[in-house]
Parts: sequence; structure tokens; C-alpha cells
Amino acid sequence: MSNLRLLNEYEEITFDRLEVGIGHSAHVFPKVRLADIFPIRNSGISNEEYSYCLKSHFDFLITDKNYLPLFSVEYDGSFHRLDKHQIENDKIKNAMCERFSHPILRINSLYITKEYKGIDLLTYFIDVWFFEKAFDDAQRSGVVSFDEVFDPCFIASDGKDRKWPYWLSSEIQVKIRSLHRLGKIEQAAPSHWVGIDDEGNYRCICWVEVGNDKVVFVKTGMRKQYFQAVLVSDLLSMLAMFDLDKKLEKYFLDESIGVTTSDFRSILNGFCSELEPRQLAKSGSIACPI
Repeated sequence: MSNLRLLNEYEEITFDRLEVGIGHSAHVFPKVRLADIFPIRNSGISNEEYSYCLKSHFDFLITDKNYLPLFSVEYDGSFHRLDKHQIENDKIKNAMCERFSHPILRINSLYITKEYKGIDLLTYFIDVWFFEKAFDDAQRSGVVSFDEVFDPCFIASDGKDRKWPYWLSSEIQVKIRSLHRLGKIEQAAPSHWVGIDDEGNYRCICWVEVGNDKVVFVKTGMRKQYFQAVLVSDLLSMLAMFDLDKKLEKYFLDESIGVTTSDFRSILNGFCSELEPRQLAKSGSIACPI
């Protein structure tokens, strides 16, 4: 009898979280081969890709209630960033998902251990995926106008007494506005700039002018996702505000944490010059690169 576990510790946590998140409207299956999902025969893919699909599996496959594939979730440990062979395999898997129009969400431990407004990122991505699907179904049936645009921040309640649950940064933005009204900072809302690097990964810089020629800022990032329901630039800008909130708290204890406006302009220009722009929200006097 084999003593090998099908799932490691974090994969087990991911599986349990997925089962709770999808409820009774879908199913989750671990370790499903790509060849069992994709119509690879006579598809025009290379011999290497064909062989890969026969041998490789998704960590988790989510299907609808009729067992038709919807999307997959991959749990990427540290070796996915460090092992060259694994990196190449991940690229092939991503390419196959794009080739066959199959959404894939790549997560790490932070997606299941860190919470924002009471929601971990895995739950956020899965919830938003199913909310968008319900929204699209409502538009096709005529219940919702085709002029309406889906935005998870417009969801007023999740039925668990949480208001605006997917507008993750709402409370922080209210807090920053209150700091402005009290005269503790110059901006009523934080600014941010989001761009993508050569690998398609997202990078964000978020800042607020606090006065006395000082700026408090943070940088953060998120890997490229082939998971269209979530607009990564929107999500990343919200997550950056959590880091900014912590940085502001430290600033009020030690003002040396802030940088001069002139120095920040140089930092901002350098940051933006290395990336392809995706999103900008400006509040304050500092001009942003287009």
C-alpha cells in the first residue's frame, strides 16, 4: 500500500477552500490530466505540447454541475519560481490554457493565509468568477441590460452581513479621507499607477502626499493571471492600499519614513519607465507618467 498523499498540506487547504467557495453549483476535482480536458488530437499543437498534455495534470479542476470544465487552479510552491524545468513546464501549461481558452488561476500560500477585509484572495477570485458568470447569464436572459458593466466593487452585500465585501479597500479609503479632513495629510484619496513588465506581471506604486514636502508610498505586484473575471489592475491597486495604510501608521510615529516630493518624482518616473501602463488614479499635485 502506498503511503504517498494525493495532496500536500497547502493543496489540501486549497481543496477545502475551493469546495466551500463553489458550494453546490459546481464540483472540484484534484489531479486531472490536461489531455482529459483539452481536445488535443489533431489540434495543431507541437509534439512537445502533446506529450506534455498526456503526462501533466492540473492541481484542481472546477466543473459546472454537469461536469463540464470551467477553470483550473494551480498551487505554486517556491520551486515554481526557482526550478528552471518547472518554470518551463508552467509556461507550456499556461500556453495550453490560452490555446484552448481555459481559465487558470495560479496561487501561492498568501492567497489562502492572508485576508483583506475578511476575505482571502483565493475566495475573492473564485467568488468574483461565479458572480460574473451569474451576471453574464442575467444579461443573456434580459434581466440585466447589456449596457451594464460588471464590477465586483458594486456588489453591496454577500449575504453574510458584510457591506461592499469585494470593494476590499473601501474602509481604508474612508480612513484616508478622514485623515485628510483632520488635516493630517494633504490628499483626500491615494494615488496609484499600475503597469506590466516584460513577463506580463503586474506592478503597482501607490502613494499619498502627507504635507511638509513629504510623500508616503508603497510598491507591490501580482503575477500574470489567465483568469479574465478579475481585473488584476483593479485588485492590485486595492491591495496596495492595505500596505499604504500600514506605512502611514508608521509615518505618524516616525516621519523619516516619508520621502521628499522631489525624490518621489524620481522614484515614480523610474518605476513607470520600466513598465507598460495599465491604470492610473491621481489625487494630488504630483504629475503621473501617461
